[in-house]
Amino acid sequence: MKKLIFIATLLFTGTLFSQNNSGTIIFKEVINTKPDMKQAEEQGWAQWADMVPDSVVFHKQLVFNSNASSYKNIKIEEDPNEQNFVKKMMTRYANADNQTYINAKTGDFVEQQDFMGKTFLIKGKPEEMKWKITGEMKVVVSYPCMKATFEDSTGVIEAWFTTELPMDIGPEKYRGLPGIILELSTPRDQKPKTLTAIKIEFKDISEDELTEPSEGKEVTREEYKEIVRKKIEEMRENGGFGGHGKMR
Repeated sequence: MKKLIFIATLLFTGTLFSQNNSGTIIFKEVINTKPDMKQAEEQGWAQWADMVPDSVVFHKQLVFNSNASSYKNIKIEEDPNEQNFVKKMMTRYANADNQTYINAKTGDFVEQQDFMGKTFLIKGKPEEMKWKITGEMKVVVSYPCMKATFEDSTGVIEAWFTTELPMDIGPEKYRGLPGIILELSTPRDQKPKTLTAIKIEFKDISEDELTEPSEGKEVTREEYKEIVRKKIEEMRENGGFGGHGKMR
């Protein structure tokens, strides 16, 4: 009986959201960062791998209205005296001007990525995601959610969405479900990442707060992947990840 009530809530309470179609959602991002030590030794960067923690935590913000959504880092204060290499790298990651922007009306997708001191713009349409709704249910940040899965080249992505907030948005590039995605888990090349909503605030969002990113060199997804691959290969050949601050 309780399960039937839960499903009925998911199906019929979406109309309550009609006036709450803009605001912000804070996500906690947990990334499993523990490296494969055997692989690190083979590739010559074991001295750095030993310093990497099991996981790291960041916070991101999803800003949305009926026209668009943007997913950005929440920046943290940088300590100029910090000497720990790993902590410095984590701060750089948290403070990078990375963001994903989706135009809700046209479906256009823009991703801005800072990599090794340079900014890149990746434009196009987001990948079509053929979600499978499993029927599993749980509560995330006080909202009843249903589980959906999608498989791509990196593995199986799991999303928990709520029809109480019936907008086709979610963190990063993920969307395509009949409700906001409040939790997401990705394999990320065997480095699992989990994004979980921890706070939702409904408020008016002006157009100025949701502008399409325009800074950086425009590249295709394939070009960007090749740039990253070559730079990582170069760093490994030079004995580790600590000796280069910017791309040449």
